[in-house]
Amino acid sequence: MDREPGTLRKPYEDAVANLIWIKVVGIGNANVGKTCLIKHFCESKFNAGYQPTVGVDYGFKVQEMQGVDLRVHLWDLSGASEFFDVRNELYSGTDAIFLVFDVTNTSSFEALEQWQREVQRFALGRPDIFVVGNKTDLKMKRAVTSAEGKKFCQQHKYRYFETSAATGDGVMPMFEALLQTVLERQRSAAAARKPSAGVRKEEQTTEIYRKQSRS
Repeated sequence: MDREPGTLRKPYEDAVANLIWIKVVGIGNANVGKTCLIKHFCESKFNAGYQPTVGVDYGFKVQEMQGVDLRVHLWDLSGASEFFDVRNELYSGTDAIFLVFDVTNTSSFEALEQWQREVQRFALGRPDIFVVGNKTDLKMKRAVTSAEGKKFCQQHKYRYFETSAATGDGVMPMFEALLQTVLERQRSAAAARKPSAGVRKEEQTTEIYRKQSRS
């Protein structure tokens, strides 16, 4: 039995309306744990055998949030200087960026200034930015305090999180907060673009008047 033309379109439109693609980029010095954070989020596991990212690494996850299926594409960009051009190409179209430093490594924290300048220069569209202090499980080796991390974020108006990719502590809350922020911003932008009922009614009335004037 043939279906009415509109009966297939409505479920399709509803499915598309509940499907959002999000691009997330992780940056920071080498060996701060960007890859491990992404692996833990996507696969719920920690890879103790660290291998520095060569150029780019990638992860993907479908995350349900507020009745919406988020298709999350996560790009892990190498912090090595020779991949500067590669990084700058991949900033395009980014919805959110997480800047990662190692709480046991002061130089990785100090490098955040350089990383945020790179983001401001090449990441167009003002993506949401989060700062992540990783490796909090290494308490005896800690060199950067929570207060220092929070102060940096207050100065630049970023959100601050602490995580341990090794234990999983704080990883999911960080990514969930990041995705929640992006989702809310996209919904607000969509609502701003959608004309109000009053505006549509006025446009319809104007069109009717024009048609009557031409007849």
